[in-house]
Amino acid sequence: MNIEWLKWPQSLYFAKIKNSPAKFFSQSLGQQARLAMLLALVPIIALTLWYAQQVANQQQKTNQIYQFNQSLILAFTTLKSDVSALEKAQLNNQLLNNAQLQKTIENKWLTTKKNIEFLKKSLPSEPLVAKWQQLQKLTPKIGAVDVNYEQLHQQIDALEPNFNQSIQNRLSDRATAFAKINRYFLFGLLLLIPLLIVISLLVIRKVTRQLNAFEKVILQLGNGDYTHPIELHGSEEFVALGKELDWLREELQRSHKQKDVFLRHVSHELKTPLASLKEGNSLLQSDSFGHITAPQQRIILIMDKALSRLATLIDDLLNYSAANHAMSRQLCTFEQLRIELIEHFEQPLSPSPLAFEWHNQNDSATVPYLPTKLILTQLIGNALQYAKSTIKIHFNVHHELVCIDVIDDGPGIELSEQHKLMQPFYRGKHSDNHQGSGLGLAIVAECVKQLKGSARWQHTHAGAHICIKFPTQGAVSHA
Repeated sequence: MNIEWLKWPQSLYFAKIKNSPAKFFSQSLGQQARLAMLLALVPIIALTLWYAQQVANQQQKTNQIYQFNQSLILAFTTLKSDVSALEKAQLNNQLLNNAQLQKTIENKWLTTKKNIEFLKKSLPSEPLVAKWQQLQKLTPKIGAVDVNYEQLHQQIDALEPNFNQSIQNRLSDRATAFAKINRYFLFGLLLLIPLLIVISLLVIRKVTRQLNAFEKVILQLGNGDYTHPIELHGSEEFVALGKELDWLREELQRSHKQKDVFLRHVSHELKTPLASLKEGNSLLQSDSFGHITAPQQRIILIMDKALSRLATLIDDLLNYSAANHAMSRQLCTFEQLRIELIEHFEQPLSPSPLAFEWHNQNDSATVPYLPTKLILTQLIGNALQYAKSTIKIHFNVHHELVCIDVIDDGPGIELSEQHKLMQPFYRGKHSDNHQGSGLGLAIVAECVKQLKGSARWQHTHAGAHICIKFPTQGAVSHA
């Protein structure tokens, strides 16, 4: 038999990840994370930049309006003081009748009229326009001599509240515009933050689904299921990892088959010389070749025990090899299996005082023939070696779950040994004076794994209680 050594593939699939074209959720996780970050953060960054620009513009406009308002307030204050000064100067000149002073008054009046025109154009609100027009009617075009300063003072005093209100409205309008920008910014955040959350949840959900698929594949390999091909979908890393795991599955399957073939061949090849040795040992015991002395008889007995142990070991190896295979779908009723087991253990039970109790609640229930028989054969065989007076087998099917309990009143199982007893060739401390290969419970564990079930120890004050559970054949097929 040629054995092919486990070889790592020459070209790894991971080396091709960066060069493979793929859509968003087929790209590598790093690319997905970067694209998701861009999709989520770019709108937020753009909104923040727009908000910063609008705030700067509004601040600049507010400063300009504040400075312009200060100039208007200064112009209005100057207008009031100029009108008062002109009124006093005009009264004084009526007494002095100075031509030069009159000329100065006229120039000052022209400046005052320009100031009124400037204020009128700077604050074109409707209430103020009417007030400014009334004020301009009190400012004759010819000269300052005909001005009615008393009415002019009254009109300016009447105009001042509207003027102050208009100045205040200009600042209020800027504050309203700034508040509007803040509302737009908050509204944009309320839209974009849920978008960021949704994109993040989509990426997390996609990664989580891929990790769950990866976990199922690992469980598949851990349970020894090498028959179903492995194929992972999603990002490039998972697709490449699926190909690597499928390659590993094929190598494990091939190695597993080679081990089983080797084990079966070796076991069968050992049976032929073992049969010859047993036949020769029987001939020696029959005195066919002369009288056997006491020392020779002891040697023959030692050889006979060794041959029996070797035969048991070979049978257990064959059973262990069979337990490692996917079992056939051949079914039988538990009652048929019980009859076969009674016939199988008839010889070892005949000289034994042990009481054998069967409790079948579902005699007509069907179970997989080979794995169930191997399980019960090994468990009953162990119980026969350790039980003191009674062995009980309980069988029941409940909610598509087969339950088999094997109970004996022997020395029991130490808690410190429970996690080791399923290992091949391990023997507990109570097995020193009993025959066995240490493969019995390992065979049980392999059969239970093939049946997708569980094997547990129930804690009892005396003896051992092993509980086997596995789904019925219909439940397994449905799963």
